[in-house]
Amino acid sequence: MIAVDLGVDGNGGRLSLDGLRVAVLGTGQYGSAFAERLGRSSAGISVVLGSRRELIDPNGFPLPCSVLSYEQAVEESDVIVFAFKVDDHADIVASLGNRLEGKVIVDVSNSAHRSYPQRIRETLSRTESNDQRGGCSNAIRLHRLLEKELIHADVVKAFNNISAYSLSLPCRSAGTGRNACMISGDSDDAKQLVARLARTMGFEVVHMGGLNASAGQEGAVHSFFEGWKIACGIGFVLSVAFLLYVTIAYWALGPLEWIIYPTRSFLIVTGDVSAGLLVMTFLPGPIAAFWQLFRGTATRPFPAWFGTWLTIRKQLGLLSFAISIPHVIMACKGDEPTELRISSQLAPVFGTLAFLFFFVMSSCSSGTASAHFTWSEFRFIFVHIGYGVVGFTLAHVVCIGVGHVENFHSSADSTSPFSGETALSAMFLVGLLGLSTLLKLIVSVPPMRTWVGRIRSHQKLDLLPVWLRLSTSPSDAEVNPNLDPDQTDPVSQDSLPED
Repeated sequence: MIAVDLGVDGNGGRLSLDGLRVAVLGTGQYGSAFAERLGRSSAGISVVLGSRRELIDPNGFPLPCSVLSYEQAVEESDVIVFAFKVDDHADIVASLGNRLEGKVIVDVSNSAHRSYPQRIRETLSRTESNDQRGGCSNAIRLHRLLEKELIHADVVKAFNNISAYSLSLPCRSAGTGRNACMISGDSDDAKQLVARLARTMGFEVVHMGGLNASAGQEGAVHSFFEGWKIACGIGFVLSVAFLLYVTIAYWALGPLEWIIYPTRSFLIVTGDVSAGLLVMTFLPGPIAAFWQLFRGTATRPFPAWFGTWLTIRKQLGLLSFAISIPHVIMACKGDEPTELRISSQLAPVFGTLAFLFFFVMSSCSSGTASAHFTWSEFRFIFVHIGYGVVGFTLAHVVCIGVGHVENFHSSADSTSPFSGETALSAMFLVGLLGLSTLLKLIVSVPPMRTWVGRIRSHQKLDLLPVWLRLSTSPSDAEVNPNLDPDQTDPVSQDSLPED
């Protein structure tokens, strides 16, 4: 369709783009920045800008290359970049008509932003919006417009995640944190050509697949701290629940005075919420192992809600660590414990060890740090040290709970179950932390460890009768069967590199 020299040059095997003609339709901020970035490359590419205005003011803002009408720019080019508003696609395609025949059209537009409630519902259910279900991304709509006009052209979705600001920055060399350009399309030749353009402009390339992947590609640019919204929502619910409990237990029914209510409630709530989030970080790993054992395979998908839970464990763990910091600060503001009880003396010791282990694990959770670990190092930090945090936190909470029970029995006023500051929340957390530790212990000893390892190596085991195995419902959403539920820091799912 296009006659361009695609031979191999001497620059690391990169294919040459000598003689390629590119037209950028649109002289706005994005179109100008795109043409300027492409024009700065030394690949022998001819770049022109297309404008709907008959005359460009030479005294206006500077443009990086010559400006032609849309019709002239398209006729003289091999690759057409649509850098104008999506609403104008239909009119422009109709006006250009057969001039687009045989061209490679690059769509850089993005879909409309979906509301947060809608996106949260889609995340929890792992469903897509109506436009995505129907495959109606901007790129597919453009493809259908071309088919309607009987125009044979290759549509490639690319550069939609690259901002005009990023285009205006100097090119970075490979391996220095360059932005990644997502590319999708149905023509392999057209995608390869656009990929070479992207690399020439100084971007890494991520191939998303066919043009039907462009819906998710367009939606990806609207992502905002993915996983954090759900994790923070869970933290907020836990905070409200524990604060309500503290208010009832330590104020309405207990002997707590108003003067110490703010500091006491803050100390208890931050500790309980941090421990609760820690449980939610490590509990799904053993549950997933038992789930796979009951199914006899690791290739069947988890339910959507459980798959989402597995993917936000890193956010839950980091939020737990962040909330534990003010808890530790508040706990350290007083003097050392004066009660002559072993539980009162050991509680701060176990708490300090838990925080130290937690600090090590959280410091290693960034993609930059964990990318340098071997798999054995990674597993040691995020599994063994991680469960060390759980164990020391469990011991810390047990000591606090024992101290509260002793206070209750020694209290002169025992008419209320909350007298003596008996922490029912501590008992609740002991149960959850103990359950998480026990389940992990069970799946870590023979023969359970061997069975889990074989199943995660994609061997099918029939350990239970058929009627006892968990069945997979058709509504279950697909999740990655290769995701190790013990992996608390899914580095492979990190976001694209930033400028």
